[in-house]
Amino acid sequence: MKKYFIGKRSLIFLSYLFSFVGCVNLKTVGEFAGSSTVSIKNFEKIEYSFYQHCLDRCRDEAIRKYEIKRAEECACTLYQEADSVTQVIYYSMEGYFEGLGNLSQNELTDYSSDALMSALSSKELGPVRIEEQTVAAFSSLSNTLLRATTDFYRRKKLAAYIEEANEPMQVLLDKFKLIVGTNLKGELRFKRERLYAYYMDMKMNNALLSDYEKGKATSDYYQACDEIQRKEMVLEVFVKSLDEIAQGHQILYDNRNKLSVKTLKGILQGYSSNVKDLISEFNKLNN
Repeated sequence: MKKYFIGKRSLIFLSYLFSFVGCVNLKTVGEFAGSSTVSIKNFEKIEYSFYQHCLDRCRDEAIRKYEIKRAEECACTLYQEADSVTQVIYYSMEGYFEGLGNLSQNELTDYSSDALMSALSSKELGPVRIEEQTVAAFSSLSNTLLRATTDFYRRKKLAAYIEEANEPMQVLLDKFKLIVGTNLKGELRFKRERLYAYYMDMKMNNALLSDYEKGKATSDYYQACDEIQRKEMVLEVFVKSLDEIAQGHQILYDNRNKLSVKTLKGILQGYSSNVKDLISEFNKLNN
């Protein structure tokens, strides 16, 4: 009888131990989801957009021609649509990671279907091209998010949530990196080239400028270049964080059926730490 009680206590202890390890690792999943959410939300702090690029281009042209108008006449509809479709992708990714954090804490997800009202379709919107693969990924992730709110997903369905979302999330993260790191950053490069052309034209064709005015123009040029460079660095850091999130989520997917394995904790914490470092770097550049 004594041996029985010892065995029973051991079983209780082991059960508690495994439960504790599982909770610790799910806490790590929650931390990864939290840092990923904060990092993705930094998109809202980026001080540049396709629409802003269009306005800048229009104003630069007006300045170059010394045109004074009562209202700006800029054809920016496609650029506004490019911003809108980028925003839709952003909302879906943000919603997924917020849901991941909730599920890891055994809470219901509360993703709003209002964010999915604007469906994607394959088209070219100025500098942004939306392919069928992106449309399919968005649709798949949207369905997962909606099911997670209506089917009362909780911790026990965490593996299924991760499994369903990984492939579309990887596609959307890749697309988001392309939009921000190539398309939007490319517009900043165009702005830099326009700036250079404007000041060189001023230098070559304005012999009447005083030395002071030439010096002031040169100072203005380099200050404007510094601001463009700062914005480029902000975009680069943001894209790096998306890359860390994508890699971390792939690890999470690969271990979705063994989330309580102790080694997963250290791996995920590494990605969470990298993302947090990039968040800090982003904030320093953006202040």
